[in-house]
Amino acid sequence: MIPLDFLKAIASAQGVSDTELEALSLALEGESILAIATKLDIRPEAVRKRLGEVYKKFRITGAGPGKLAKLQQILVSLYQKEQKQFNFDVLTEPAIGETAIAQSRQDWSEAPDVSIFYGRSEDLTQLSHWIVEEHCRVVALLGMIGIGKTALSVKLAQQLKDNFDCVIWRSLRHTAPARDFIADLLQFLSHQRKPFLPESLDERISLLLEHFKTSRCLVILDNLETILRRGDFAGHYEEKYKGYGELLRRLGEEPHQSCLILTSTEKPREIALEEGENLPVRSWQLAGLKDDEAAEILKSKRLKDEPQWGNLIKLYRGNPLALKIVSTTIQEIFCGSVLQFLKQRPSLVLRDMRDLIQEEFERLSELEKEIANWLAIVGYPIFLTDLKTNIWIPISELKLFEALESLGRRSLIEKTSSGFTLPPVVMEFLKNQLVEKMTAEIIELITNEKPEKLAIIKYYCLGIELEKKKEPESGNQTTIEKIIENLRQVVRNQSSLQEQLNQISIKLQENSNLEVGYAIDNVQNLIAKIKFDLT
Repeated sequence: MIPLDFLKAIASAQGVSDTELEALSLALEGESILAIATKLDIRPEAVRKRLGEVYKKFRITGAGPGKLAKLQQILVSLYQKEQKQFNFDVLTEPAIGETAIAQSRQDWSEAPDVSIFYGRSEDLTQLSHWIVEEHCRVVALLGMIGIGKTALSVKLAQQLKDNFDCVIWRSLRHTAPARDFIADLLQFLSHQRKPFLPESLDERISLLLEHFKTSRCLVILDNLETILRRGDFAGHYEEKYKGYGELLRRLGEEPHQSCLILTSTEKPREIALEEGENLPVRSWQLAGLKDDEAAEILKSKRLKDEPQWGNLIKLYRGNPLALKIVSTTIQEIFCGSVLQFLKQRPSLVLRDMRDLIQEEFERLSELEKEIANWLAIVGYPIFLTDLKTNIWIPISELKLFEALESLGRRSLIEKTSSGFTLPPVVMEFLKNQLVEKMTAEIIELITNEKPEKLAIIKYYCLGIELEKKKEPESGNQTTIEKIIENLRQVVRNQSSLQEQLNQISIKLQENSNLEVGYAIDNVQNLIAKIKFDLT
C-alpha cells in the first residue's frame, strides 16, 4: 500500500489536481468507476476524464484497465526507491518526463477534448493578440447555445499556455459561491493543502489579485450564464452568486498581469460597463462558422449534394452544434441527401435543438418573451418604433429598449440594416409554440365559448405577418396556415370549421376590445384563409 503523503507528493510534482487525486486515490483502493462517481457526487464520465488526465501526466498510453496497473507499478517502484533513501530526482528521468514542473502549474479540470476543432483561426488570432500583446485582464467569449464558445476557450488556452506561469480551467455549471470558488483557486496557486484564507470575500479577492500580480495566470470560467438569474434581464446574478460580479469588476479594474477568460450566452453587466476597444476588458461575439469551416462538419457526416451545403449552413447560421444535430437527422432519415431535407424540411427545429432553445427561452424575462414572440410572428427585420406600434400590451419605449438590449446581450436577436429579427431556428421554435397554444385556445372557444380564457390569441396580431412578403427562410407556411392545418385535425370539414369560426367571431364581438384584443382580427384572418382555400 502506497502512503497517502507519498502519493500526494508524487501527484503534485506531476501536476495532478486535487480533484484528480481524489479519483486516483479511490481507484488505487480498488473502487469501481461507478463507486468513485457516487462517493464524489459526479458523473462516471467525469471520473474517467479525471483518471485519463492522470494517465496523461504520467505518460501512460494505451487503453483499458491496464493503464491503472501500469501506474501502480510506477508508484510502487518510486516508493521502493524512496525507501532506500533515493531522492526525488527520479522524477526528472525520461520515464516520468521533463515537463513535470510545467504541468504542475496546469489544472484543466473537466475541460472537453478539442483534438477535433473546426476553423476559428481569425478568432484565435484576434483573441491571442488581445491577451498576449495588449495584456487584457478580462475577456468574455459570448454567443448563442452551440456556437462553440467552450471549445474555443479550451483551444485558446492550449495555444496561450506557454505565455503563462499557470493555467486553470473551470466550469461554473455546478459551482460554489464566489467565496468558496476563490478558496479553490488560492489553494491551487499556493501549493498548500490548507492555505491561509481571509474570511471576507473582499479580502479573498485581494489575496487572489496578489497572486495575479506576482505570477502570470490564465483562468478560464466556462458557462457563466448558469449562475445568472432566470426570469430577469440579462446579466443579473442569482443571489448566492453575486460575489462573482464583484470578482469580475475588480479583476477588470485593478492592475495585474494575469487574464480571466469567461464564456457565456449572456453578457454580464460588469463586462458591458467596463469593456472598450482600448480598455483591458473586452468581449468577443462569436459568430457561426464560415461556409468552408462548417463544410468540414458536413463532410465528416458524409452528407451528399455538396452544392446545397451553403443553403443548409445559412439556415443554421453556421452553428456547429445545430449542424451536427441536423446532419445526423439528414443521414438517418434522408439517406444523407441535403437536397431532400431542404425540399421536404419537416422542421428546422429538431428535438435536441428544441430542448436547448427551450432551456434558453425559459431564462428570459416576461417582457423579453413577449418581444421575442412578436419578432417571430412578424418574421422579418423590424425597427424599434414599428415594434412599439404593434405591441398591444402597454409598455414604455424605455422598457422596450431595455428588453431589446437584454435580448441582444443574450445573443438571441440579429441586428440588420432593416431592424431587429431572430435567427431562423429560434424564429421557427417560437412560431411552433405560438401555433400550438393558439390552436388549443381556439378549440377551447369552439367547445366552451368562454372568451375570458383567451391568453395568447388576443395578445398577438397574426395579420402583421401578411403585411410583407414572407421571407424564404421563415418556413413553408405562415402562422395562420399552420393553425388552420392543426384545426383541420380536429374539425375535418372545412365548411364546418368556417362556420364554427364565424360563430366565435360573433361571440367575441359581444366583448370589449380590452377583453379580446387581437382575437377578433385573428379569427377573421383564419376565416378569410379558409374561404380562399375553398374557392
